[in-house]
Amino acid sequence: MVQPAVSEPKRPKKPYDIKKADLHLDEYIAEQDSRSPKILLQRAYTHLRSSRQFHSYLALQSVAALIGYGQPMLVVGLLWAMYVNTGKRKEGEMSAYSLFNEGVEA
Repeated sequence: MVQPAVSEPKRPKKPYDIKKADLHLDEYIAEQDSRSPKILLQRAYTHLRSSRQFHSYLALQSVAALIGYGQPMLVVGLLWAMYVNTGKRKEGEMSAYSLFNEGVEA
């Protein structure tokens, strides 16, 4: 008599069972390339060249340096840069306060 074939449960893939097609290497390489310092510097340079705020700051800094207020203008510029780059939370995103103080109402 012929016994029916018993199907074995699928076993998890071991590292030596993983095929190159399963790795999505093209996506990984593109992601790593987009994080390279060279590309990040190119993006920063391009952004600064087209930034009106940066050009306004350079003009104001030059004028302030000519009249003797270069250092205070530098401090104001740094504070302005911190303010402008402070992001807004998305809907449902936790604040730093609620993240470290669970269960505490703010």
